[in-house]
Amino acid sequence: MAGAHMDCWLNFSPIKGRGRSLPNVLKYVVLVFMALCMPLNGYAQSDGDVSEQRPWQVCNETSYILNIAVASVTQGEGNSPLTVKGWHRLRSGKCQIMAVEQGTPRYVYARSASLHQGGVREWKGRRSFCVGVKEDDFTASTNTACNLQDKVFADFLRVVPTEERTAFVEPANYGKKAETAGLQRLLMDNNYAITRVDGLGGRRTSNTLDTFLKDHKLSTNSSLGARLDALEKFATAAQSTIGLTICSTASARIWSAIAYRADGYWESKGWWPIEPNSCVRPLARNLKNMEAHVYARLEVTGQQDRILIVPQLPARNAKKVSNKEFCISEAGFAAITHEFCEDQGYVSAQFKPVSNIQTGVTLSLSDAEFKQTTLAGLR
Repeated sequence: MAGAHMDCWLNFSPIKGRGRSLPNVLKYVVLVFMALCMPLNGYAQSDGDVSEQRPWQVCNETSYILNIAVASVTQGEGNSPLTVKGWHRLRSGKCQIMAVEQGTPRYVYARSASLHQGGVREWKGRRSFCVGVKEDDFTASTNTACNLQDKVFADFLRVVPTEERTAFVEPANYGKKAETAGLQRLLMDNNYAITRVDGLGGRRTSNTLDTFLKDHKLSTNSSLGARLDALEKFATAAQSTIGLTICSTASARIWSAIAYRADGYWESKGWWPIEPNSCVRPLARNLKNMEAHVYARLEVTGQQDRILIVPQLPARNAKKVSNKEFCISEAGFAAITHEFCEDQGYVSAQFKPVSNIQTGVTLSLSDAEFKQTTLAGLR
């Protein structure tokens, strides 16, 4: 199979900013245009502008804990090249002043902390710089290749140097409700019954938080900071118990795809390559009630790929799990709904169901679980 599709990274609209010289109603549109389109020397300022400028702060108005990296000229080093520094860890609803030289170019990038369910989200732009692979602090040069620094590329968004406040947002645009939205997100990451993240504090959220505290024998009179610390700690531990992991003991590369129900709709996605004696984790969420399914193909040199065997299920299991057909394609894909696949340019294929009553499942695939067959529409 050709074309590996990695689903672990999702993108949101990157930032909104606030500058003293732009009307609020046009602020976001103008800043995004300037960030993406203006050349570097388009940000020159007069000495008067620089001396009056207040410190630049970056704010988190999302429901996720963010790891933020900034590419800038370090404060007090006006003639130095850009340096990338991270990770600045920022909880929902919080801001941090960045130590950058006034009036100089700056870029920013953010990704969600790995403790959140659903994979890592990115807030990014178009300018590539090097960042650390893990969540540890790092400093990276902009004049040296990333691989020589044990770093990887990330796409940063340009920020107007006169901008005093840059805020990362989600489509829901929580604003001042971000702190409550972040609390709700962490409860969900701990597998508690939060049906939606809306940033609205109320009995539903407070009762669920009290349940979490009692379940872990924690004081209900603790500070908000202590509660968030506990939520983060147990969400990190929960990561090892959730999601779908697929491992291979087969003799050749396996190409895997998944399907599941999310927000009332069926989705199918692929492909994740799995080398012999290795694993992938295509789904990093609580599997309960998601009705997850798996499809896989085993490469065979000089022959058609072999397809994962999907056994017929006994009638007594029909209410819990069932075999279904979903849409796939030869290249990487992400298909919504599982009907009329051919009309959408896909091919229908039968997927194997996964347990619907566990938070996490690990599947191990061997040569014996694949059969020789030909699926019309795929080479």
